[in-house]
Amino acid sequence: MTAEEVIEKIKSLIGDDIKNAEVRLGDAVVFVAPDALQKVAGALKEDADLRFEYLSDIRGVDYLDLDREPRFEAVYELHSFEHNHSVRIRVGIEEENPSVPTVSDLWKGALYPERELFDMFGFDIPGHPDLRRIIMPDEWEGHPLRRDYPLTIEDVAFSHNRDFKSELVKSKPPTR
Repeated sequence: MTAEEVIEKIKSLIGDDIKNAEVRLGDAVVFVAPDALQKVAGALKEDADLRFEYLSDIRGVDYLDLDREPRFEAVYELHSFEHNHSVRIRVGIEEENPSVPTVSDLWKGALYPERELFDMFGFDIPGHPDLRRIIMPDEWEGHPLRRDYPLTIEDVAFSHNRDFKSELVKSKPPTR
Protein backbone atom coordinates (compact mmCIF):
# COMPACT_ATOMS: atom_id res chain seq x y z
CA MET A 1 0.00 0.00 0.00
CA THR A 2 1.27 3.47 -0.80
CA ALA A 3 1.05 6.28 1.74
CA GLU A 4 -1.92 7.72 -0.16
CA GLU A 5 -3.71 4.34 -0.05
CA VAL A 6 -2.99 4.02 3.68
CA ILE A 7 -4.59 7.42 4.28
CA GLU A 8 -7.64 6.57 2.17
CA LYS A 9 -8.10 3.30 4.05
CA ILE A 10 -7.77 5.08 7.42
CA LYS A 11 -10.30 7.74 6.36
CA SER A 12 -12.78 5.09 5.24
CA LEU A 13 -12.28 3.09 8.44
CA ILE A 14 -12.30 5.89 11.01
CA GLY A 15 -13.90 8.89 9.31
CA ASP A 16 -14.88 11.68 11.70
CA ASP A 17 -12.19 10.89 14.29
CA ILE A 18 -9.51 12.03 11.84
CA LYS A 19 -9.06 15.81 12.00
CA ASN A 20 -6.76 15.87 8.99
CA ALA A 21 -4.60 13.51 6.95
CA GLU A 22 -1.81 14.07 4.46
CA VAL A 23 1.23 12.60 2.84
CA ARG A 24 4.26 14.52 4.06
CA LEU A 25 7.66 13.72 2.54
CA GLY A 26 6.32 10.34 1.45
CA ASP A 27 4.91 9.42 4.89
CA ALA A 28 1.25 8.94 5.79
CA VAL A 29 0.35 11.36 8.60
CA VAL A 30 -2.99 11.54 10.42
CA PHE A 31 -4.03 14.17 12.96
CA VAL A 32 -6.38 13.16 15.77
CA ALA A 33 -7.73 14.70 18.96
CA PRO A 34 -6.58 13.24 22.29
CA ASP A 35 -10.02 11.82 23.06
CA ALA A 36 -10.01 9.86 19.77
CA LEU A 37 -6.48 8.43 20.10
CA GLN A 38 -7.48 5.12 21.74
CA LYS A 39 -10.21 4.44 19.16
CA VAL A 40 -8.02 5.38 16.20
CA ALA A 41 -4.97 3.46 17.45
CA GLY A 42 -7.04 0.36 18.17
CA ALA A 43 -8.58 0.44 14.70
CA LEU A 44 -5.17 0.86 13.05
CA LYS A 45 -3.79 -2.11 14.95
CA GLU A 46 -6.75 -4.45 14.44
CA ASP A 47 -7.79 -3.77 10.83
CA ALA A 48 -6.63 -6.66 8.60
CA ASP A 49 -5.61 -4.34 5.73
CA LEU A 50 -3.56 -2.05 7.97
CA ARG A 51 -2.36 -4.22 10.89
CA PHE A 52 -0.05 -1.66 12.54
CA GLU A 53 1.36 -4.13 15.04
CA TYR A 54 4.55 -2.23 15.88
CA LEU A 55 4.86 1.08 17.72
CA SER A 56 8.43 2.26 17.09
CA ASP A 57 8.42 5.68 18.73
CA ILE A 58 6.48 8.22 20.74
CA ARG A 59 7.80 11.74 21.12
CA GLY A 60 6.61 15.05 22.41
CA VAL A 61 6.85 18.42 20.68
CA ASP A 62 6.54 21.90 22.20
CA TYR A 63 5.62 24.66 19.73
CA LEU A 64 5.82 27.49 22.29
CA ASP A 65 7.81 29.98 20.19
CA LEU A 66 6.05 29.16 16.92
CA ASP A 67 2.76 30.84 17.84
CA ARG A 68 0.87 27.66 17.04
CA GLU A 69 -2.19 26.07 18.61
CA PRO A 70 -2.26 23.70 20.27
CA ARG A 71 1.07 24.24 21.96
CA PHE A 72 2.00 20.57 22.42
CA GLU A 73 1.88 17.48 20.29
CA ALA A 74 2.45 13.77 20.90
CA VAL A 75 3.67 11.92 17.83
CA TYR A 76 3.30 8.15 17.38
CA GLU A 77 5.16 6.14 14.71
CA LEU A 78 3.40 2.91 13.73
CA HIS A 79 4.56 0.20 11.33
CA SER A 80 3.09 -2.91 9.78
CA PHE A 81 5.59 -5.68 9.16
CA GLU A 82 2.92 -7.78 7.50
CA HIS A 83 2.03 -5.11 4.92
CA ASN A 84 5.28 -3.09 4.93
CA HIS A 85 3.73 0.34 5.48
CA SER A 86 3.77 2.96 8.21
CA VAL A 87 1.80 5.88 9.57
CA ARG A 88 2.48 8.79 11.88
CA ILE A 89 -0.27 9.82 14.29
CA ARG A 90 -0.03 13.41 15.53
CA VAL A 91 -2.12 14.35 18.55
CA GLY A 92 -2.50 18.04 19.40
CA ILE A 93 -2.46 18.67 23.16
CA GLU A 94 -3.65 21.86 24.83
CA GLU A 95 -1.34 23.83 27.11
CA GLU A 96 -3.73 23.85 30.07
CA ASN A 97 -3.68 20.39 31.68
CA PRO A 98 -1.88 18.60 28.82
CA SER A 99 -3.16 15.06 28.61
CA VAL A 100 -3.16 12.18 26.13
CA PRO A 101 -4.50 8.68 26.92
CA THR A 102 -2.20 5.70 27.13
CA VAL A 103 -1.78 3.28 24.24
CA SER A 104 0.23 0.86 26.41
CA ASP A 105 -2.75 -1.50 26.48
CA LEU A 106 -2.33 -1.82 22.68
CA TRP A 107 1.48 -1.78 22.48
CA LYS A 108 3.56 -2.62 25.56
CA GLY A 109 6.40 -0.70 23.91
CA ALA A 110 4.54 2.50 24.86
CA LEU A 111 5.13 2.05 28.60
CA TYR A 112 8.52 3.78 28.83
CA PRO A 113 8.04 6.44 26.12
CA GLU A 114 4.80 7.52 27.81
CA ARG A 115 6.62 7.85 31.12
CA GLU A 116 9.16 10.00 29.30
CA LEU A 117 6.35 12.26 28.00
CA PHE A 118 5.17 12.60 31.60
CA ASP A 119 8.65 13.24 32.98
CA MET A 120 10.11 15.55 30.35
CA PHE A 121 6.98 17.40 29.10
CA GLY A 122 4.55 17.07 32.01
CA PHE A 123 1.85 15.33 29.97
CA ASP A 124 -0.71 13.41 31.99
CA ILE A 125 -1.21 9.92 30.55
CA PRO A 126 -4.57 8.62 31.87
CA GLY A 127 -4.73 4.84 32.02
CA HIS A 128 -0.97 4.32 32.24
CA PRO A 129 -0.26 1.55 34.79
CA ASP A 130 2.92 3.09 36.27
CA LEU A 131 3.08 6.82 35.56
CA ARG A 132 6.15 8.20 37.34
CA ARG A 133 9.42 9.86 36.43
CA ILE A 134 11.79 7.77 34.35
CA ILE A 135 14.78 10.06 33.66
CA MET A 136 14.79 12.87 36.21
CA PRO A 137 15.05 12.25 39.98
CA ASP A 138 11.71 11.95 41.78
CA GLU A 139 12.18 15.27 43.60
CA TRP A 140 12.95 17.19 40.37
CA GLU A 141 10.71 20.19 39.73
CA GLY A 142 9.57 21.02 36.24
CA HIS A 143 9.81 19.36 32.85
CA PRO A 144 13.13 19.93 31.06
CA LEU A 145 11.97 19.47 27.44
CA ARG A 146 9.44 22.26 27.63
CA ARG A 147 10.67 25.29 25.76
CA ASP A 148 9.89 27.58 28.71
CA TYR A 149 11.95 25.51 31.14
CA PRO A 150 14.71 27.76 32.54
CA LEU A 151 18.21 26.88 31.43
CA THR A 152 20.49 26.44 34.43
CA ILE A 153 23.88 24.97 35.15
CA GLU A 154 24.04 22.69 38.13
CA ASP A 155 25.54 19.36 39.02
CA VAL A 156 22.88 16.72 39.33
CA ALA A 157 23.66 13.49 41.14
CA PHE A 158 21.77 10.68 39.45
CA SER A 159 21.95 7.17 40.85
CA HIS A 160 24.45 6.16 38.17
CA ASN A 161 26.93 9.01 38.75
CA ARG A 162 26.51 9.87 42.43
CA ASP A 163 29.96 8.61 43.40
CA PHE A 164 31.61 9.32 40.07
CA LYS A 165 34.09 11.94 41.30
CA SER A 166 35.27 9.87 44.25
CA GLU A 167 35.68 6.79 42.03
CA LEU A 168 37.64 8.82 39.52
CA VAL A 169 40.07 10.00 42.17
CA LYS A 170 40.57 6.48 43.52
CA SER A 171 41.03 4.75 40.20
CA LYS A 172 44.31 4.49 38.36
CA PRO A 173 44.59 5.12 34.64
CA PRO A 174 44.55 1.95 32.54
CA THR A 175 47.92 0.57 31.51
CA ARG A 176 48.64 -0.50 27.98
